[in-house]
Amino acid sequence: MTRTLWATGVALLATSLSACGMNTGTGSGAAAGGGGHLVYAEQLPPAAAWAPETDDAHRLRRAGCLETLVNIGYDGEPEPMLATEWNQVEPTTWEFALREGVTFQDGTPMDAEAVAGSLNHLLEVKTPARSFNPDVIAKVSATDESTVQITTPNPDALVPLRVASVNTGILAPKAFEGAQIDIQGTCTGPFTVTEEVPQQSLALKANENYWGGDVALDTAEVRFVVDGGARATQLQSGEVQIVKSLPVANLGSLDGDSNLEVHQIGLPRTTVMLLNNSRPPFDDPLVRQAIQKAVDTQPIVEGVYEGAGTPAVGPFGPDTDWAPDGAEATSANLDEARALLDQAGVDPESLTFELQAYVDRPELPDAATVIQAQLAELGIKVEIKSGEASSLEPGWLEGDYDATLLSRGFLTDLADPGGYLLSDWTCKGSYNMTQYCDPETDRMIKDAVALEDEAARAEAYREVAAKLNDEAASVWLQHEKAVWGTQAGLKGFQPHPLDAYVLTAGLSLG
Repeated sequence: MTRTLWATGVALLATSLSACGMNTGTGSGAAAGGGGHLVYAEQLPPAAAWAPETDDAHRLRRAGCLETLVNIGYDGEPEPMLATEWNQVEPTTWEFALREGVTFQDGTPMDAEAVAGSLNHLLEVKTPARSFNPDVIAKVSATDESTVQITTPNPDALVPLRVASVNTGILAPKAFEGAQIDIQGTCTGPFTVTEEVPQQSLALKANENYWGGDVALDTAEVRFVVDGGARATQLQSGEVQIVKSLPVANLGSLDGDSNLEVHQIGLPRTTVMLLNNSRPPFDDPLVRQAIQKAVDTQPIVEGVYEGAGTPAVGPFGPDTDWAPDGAEATSANLDEARALLDQAGVDPESLTFELQAYVDRPELPDAATVIQAQLAELGIKVEIKSGEASSLEPGWLEGDYDATLLSRGFLTDLADPGGYLLSDWTCKGSYNMTQYCDPETDRMIKDAVALEDEAARAEAYREVAAKLNDEAASVWLQHEKAVWGTQAGLKGFQPHPLDAYVLTAGLSLG
């Protein structure tokens, strides 16, 4: 199965603010190193007691603990990880051959029964992962000691990508014995969790029996540092060697520091202003289109994000295979916006709505302020509500909000846009926070995902993206970049376009 997940605009685009250049490494495999201890500052702490069906799985993978059957490489290609090969043996049946000689960190074998048990756990939880759930997976079973069979309700060409999703990370049977997931000694990765300070840190040591070879570091620590300014300060002081998500406001103070390197990488992620299509005024597509016409994305990208992104042309970046041909960012036109509101019979002076922005991403409240000022020129009053994402998300899922800013990865759940489109833009989608529901769009998305030919599937995704943007189902603002900070001289660190890996076997202090 050969495919490319992202084109130039979403592939690795790394730059350095120091004069030392950027050190990169393979990010996997055996390595010879001088040992030592490394500290990595992660942006957010676990929020669901390490339940693998949640975003906690991303943090456990970056900690060098959790691994999947299939890996998505730095070039976007699926590649063997805990499985060495896979085949579609029947229209609804896939078989995965497991890598021989792999053991969990507690010494138990990673055999087919253990792998099937780990994947079946996902199918049995109350809220399954968006990429791997009973709607798309009928059964997981061990056919022999080293072969796992996955059966689907319908033919599904995306199964190898489903088991590349971090939510399908394989854990030892011991992980599921207690009331919550046990992550100590139950992974297969290069680092073993030895201690957890809840909401603060993980202590790790090198896995001496790692199937991928020698691990360069002796020990490591993952710190959960929510405040972006604090992460930047700890990097400058030398307390930490790697920082995820440096705020753009701190980049100026890092520029020219020869002890540091800053890496910017284009992401398959878009900042969007979600509009609740189920309640006034956004149940009227003319009002949504008017809002779209009144928002100027360029000042947001340049002023708030200081150029660390590009104006959005829709759900997908302009250089991906899934953006409509010739797609361009919508330019603000207040005259057209007024005409659309007039057509809808709506006086802009009568419009008031609440725009939510979560502080976990510190740029979002600033972006909300810019949007507030832009819509005020049209006569629309916007009230801003800020808070942590964890406190706001229940309202989004219930449809109890007017509008909210959201940073959304369109390859996060599944390394194919079909996963994002199914969950976010179908009537019964599990993450359909906009409450958008159109039977024609449902049909288009489901037909697209069923296509085995990649070129045909990409064309179908382009048609869906154009429809969503033309209807202003929401207002896409910018295609994002991630900003990583490291100490100069670090070896083996390479930002991944899916934010997948940090603590790897090849990572060393230089």
